[in-house]
Amino acid sequence: MAAEILPPSTTQAHDAQRFAQQFDELWQSFDERYNMLRAMRNGPVKASLALETAQDLKSYLEAVDTSPMEAQKRRLFEAHRYASDVVKRVRKRAEMFLKYCGGVQSECEIERQRALEDERRKREAQASLFAQQQREAEVKHLQEIGKPEEAKVRAAAPVIPITVNIDSNAGKPEGQTLVEVWVPKLDESGEIVFTDQTAALTWLTANAAYHHLVKWQFGKLKRILTENRGMLQVPGMVIERKFEARTHREVRDE
Repeated sequence: MAAEILPPSTTQAHDAQRFAQQFDELWQSFDERYNMLRAMRNGPVKASLALETAQDLKSYLEAVDTSPMEAQKRRLFEAHRYASDVVKRVRKRAEMFLKYCGGVQSECEIERQRALEDERRKREAQASLFAQQQREAEVKHLQEIGKPEEAKVRAAAPVIPITVNIDSNAGKPEGQTLVEVWVPKLDESGEIVFTDQTAALTWLTANAAYHHLVKWQFGKLKRILTENRGMLQVPGMVIERKFEARTHREVRDE
């Protein structure tokens, strides 16, 4: 029987409501300053107000981080993470074995179909050989009974390919349902295997319909562009020069 997921207790709900109300009241002044900043023209006065507001916002965030509700949230998060790790551990072994079984079924199905195809070609070759031998016998018979012209016509007639039907389900486990798919091969770490990644990227560049397969990573691009001080320009990409606020400690730690 599945465990019941219980809602937060009444006390927890009331604590959360009081917490939200307390900080909602503090936030009203920030709403006013936000509207004020948006209405001001750029200049020293606006920059000073933005700096002062940023400092007050950091104090606001520090109050949130040191509140009893944040501590309770961390305790609940740790409990949730522990439970998630336990569930993940007991699931993972089954999921790995299930994946292995799926791989075994795929490999066996490929081998089964290969064997069926080999058997089909073998039977068609035997049937074609029998038909050829039969025609040669007919030609010889026509020659022996004094009908050389008919023998020539029969010998020159095209050989009709013989198709042999094979039971496509032969050797297939009962109850098994497989769907044929094509997927990129993965290595042991789960990365796609390339024999020539440059060739793959060249193909991708030439086919705009598949550009969505590549996802640009903002954080890594930001670091590379910043390290190159604007000298690196990516063709077709809009790059902005901006400034981000830092404290002296943050600058020193970087």
